[in-house]
Amino acid sequence: MKFLYIWLLLGMLLAPAAPALAQACTSSPNPPACTFVAVDVQTNRVVEKLCVGRSVRFDLCSGRPPLVYFYQVLPGTNAYPNPCGPGLRPSPFVYTPTAAGPVTVTENGQAQSSGGVSTIYFRVFEVYDNPMPAFTVAACSPGFVQVTLPGAPYNSYTVQIGSSTFAAQPGQVRTFPVPPGATSVTVAGVYSDSDLCTRSATQPLPQLAAPGPLIIQRLSVQNSSVVLETAPLVAGYSYTVEQADFATPATFQAVPGAVANGLSGFTVPAGRPGYYRLRRTDICQQAQAVSEPVSTLTLTVQPAERRNELAWQLGPNPATYELTRNGTPLPAPPPAARAYSDTAVACGIRYTYRLTARYAGGVSSVSEAVSVVATATQAPATPRLLATFDERNRVVLTASVARFPSTGQLTYLRNNTVLGTTAARTLRDSLASYSPDSAPCYQVRFEDDCANRSAASAAFCPAVLAAELAGTRNSAVRLRWSGLRGAPAAATDSVRYRLLVLNPDNTVRNSYAVSSRGTYLDQLPPTDLQAVRYRLEVTGAGLPTASYSNIASAVRPLEAYVPTAFTPNGDGLNDVLEVKGRFLRSYTFTVVDRNGQEVFRGTDRTQAWDGRIRGQQPVLGAYVWRFEAVDAAGKTVVQHGTVTIVK
Repeated sequence: MKFLYIWLLLGMLLAPAAPALAQACTSSPNPPACTFVAVDVQTNRVVEKLCVGRSVRFDLCSGRPPLVYFYQVLPGTNAYPNPCGPGLRPSPFVYTPTAAGPVTVTENGQAQSSGGVSTIYFRVFEVYDNPMPAFTVAACSPGFVQVTLPGAPYNSYTVQIGSSTFAAQPGQVRTFPVPPGATSVTVAGVYSDSDLCTRSATQPLPQLAAPGPLIIQRLSVQNSSVVLETAPLVAGYSYTVEQADFATPATFQAVPGAVANGLSGFTVPAGRPGYYRLRRTDICQQAQAVSEPVSTLTLTVQPAERRNELAWQLGPNPATYELTRNGTPLPAPPPAARAYSDTAVACGIRYTYRLTARYAGGVSSVSEAVSVVATATQAPATPRLLATFDERNRVVLTASVARFPSTGQLTYLRNNTVLGTTAARTLRDSLASYSPDSAPCYQVRFEDDCANRSAASAAFCPAVLAAELAGTRNSAVRLRWSGLRGAPAAATDSVRYRLLVLNPDNTVRNSYAVSSRGTYLDQLPPTDLQAVRYRLEVTGAGLPTASYSNIASAVRPLEAYVPTAFTPNGDGLNDVLEVKGRFLRSYTFTVVDRNGQEVFRGTDRTQAWDGRIRGQQPVLGAYVWRFEAVDAAGKTVVQHGTVTIVK
C-alpha cells in the first residue's frame, strides 16, 4: 500500500500541467461526433443523466488522439471556465454531483509534441436529485392501507407492500390491498430516463382494529343540546353525525357542529328535533356503515287546574316508557301515547318531569328535564285526622290530605280552639287533665300553597280511660272510658275495643276484648304490681292505624306489718324480727334501743334481725322501729312502732 501511494504521487508530479490560458475557453472547431462520455462508477455503464451523490468518471470516445486530457465541471448550461485552465484536473477524473441541475463539463486535450494539436470540447449533463421519498401511510379497515405519494422530483413511484408491487404517479393518494404477512411499505422514486437515480424509503405498516358495532345506545336532550351516547367507538375511523327532520325522515344531512365526546359519543349544540344517526368510514372510504336512527324526545308541560298536562313529540313507538316526576317514577304511559295528565300535584309546587323511551337492544331516547309550577283555584280536599295518645299521655294528631303529601299548611284545633298552624303532618297536644266525661275532640283544616282552603275535618275524639280501685282490700280495678268518635265510615267493619294490661315498661302483659259500653271490672289484676296500668286500643271502622287511649293507673296501698314481740332463743319459732306485707320492694327499716342507738337496719325482705347487738346476745326489753318506703305512685309511706324481745 505504501509503494502504491508513492507511485501515484510520482505520477501526479510527472504528469503534464494543465494549460494556464489567460482567456476564456472556446470549443475547438470540427468536433468529432463523440468526444467523451460519463460512466457510472458503480455499474461501469455509460449514462446520459447524472445523479446527486452518485460518482461518474469521464472516458474518451473511441478514435480520439492520444493527448493528455484534463476535465473541469461547472454548474449551469454553457458554463465555460474563465480563465481557461486553473480548474482543470487530469484524467482519470471522478466527479460526484452534490446538487440537481445542469452542469457543463470541459475537456482539454494537450498535445505531447510541438507539432501536435490541442483540443477543447464541452458537454452539458443534467443532474437529477434523488431524495428519499417523503410519503405518508395511514391505516384503513383491516386489509387496506392508504399511501400519499410526494410530487417532485421523480416521474413515477413504485409501492411495495409485502410481496406485491404497484406503480403510482407523483402526488397521488392511493388505497392498496395489504397481502397477508406484510409488515412494511416501501416507496421508490423513479425517473423515466434514468434507472440509476432511484431511491426508496420504508415505513412500518400501521394496523387498524376491526370496527365494532355502530349503535346509538342513548340519545338525550340536555340544555338544548342533543347528546348521543354510543357503543364504544374504535379509534382510527371517521364518524359523522347526521340528522333528519320529522317531516322528512329519510333525508339525512351531516351536522357540522357535532363535538366528539372521546370515543363514547357526540354532542350537538342547539340540536334540532328529529332523527339522528351516525356514519362511520375509514380514511380509505372502505368501512362505510350507518347506525340505526334514533328519534329525539321533545317534552312539553303545561299547568292546568290541579293537574299538569304533558305532551311529547317522538318518532316510532317505543317498547316502553319511563316517566319521572322530581326523580320519582310515575305510572308508565302506553307505547303509543303522546300525552299524559298528572293529577297528583299540589298547587304552587314546582315539578320537574323527564320522559325516557326505551327500544329493543337497550336503545333509549331521553327528553330534556322540564319544570312547571302547578296551579289551582278550587278548594283542596278535606283532610283526614287520626288522634291517639302516646305512652307519655300526649295526644298525637296525624293529618293527611289527598294529593298533598307534604306541602301547604295545616291548622289543628282542639274543641274549636286553634292549637297551631304548621306544615307538619303530625302535632302533639299535652293536656292538663282529661276524663271520660270530658274527652277532647280535634279537627284540622288545610290551605294549599295557592291560598285555597279546605273545609275542616270531622271531629276526632280519642277514647279516654279512667281506673279506680274496687273490692275488698282494693283487690279489683274498675275501668270506664269514653267511646272513640270520628272514625271513617266502613260498611264492612266496626269499631273494636281491646283493654290492655301493661307492665311497668309499657309492654302488654295481658289483654281483654271489651265492648263499647264503656265499663269493665278487672277482678284479677296482677298481684305482683302495686300500680296496675291499663290502656285501651281501638281499631277497625276504617282507621288507618290503631288509636290508643291514655294510660290509666290504679295504685293499691303499700302494706307493712311488724310484730310487737319476738323470742330469739333458737327454738325455731319467732326467732327473728322481719317486715311482712304487700308490694314491698325497697324500704328502710331501722330499730333503736332505749338510748336512741341504732341496733339494726334493713332494706329488703331478705334482711331480718336476730336480736343481737354488735354480735352480743339479745338483751330483753322494748325497742322502737321505723319503716319508710316510696310506693308505686311516688308517695312516701312512714310507719312507727315498738317491739319487745322476750324469753
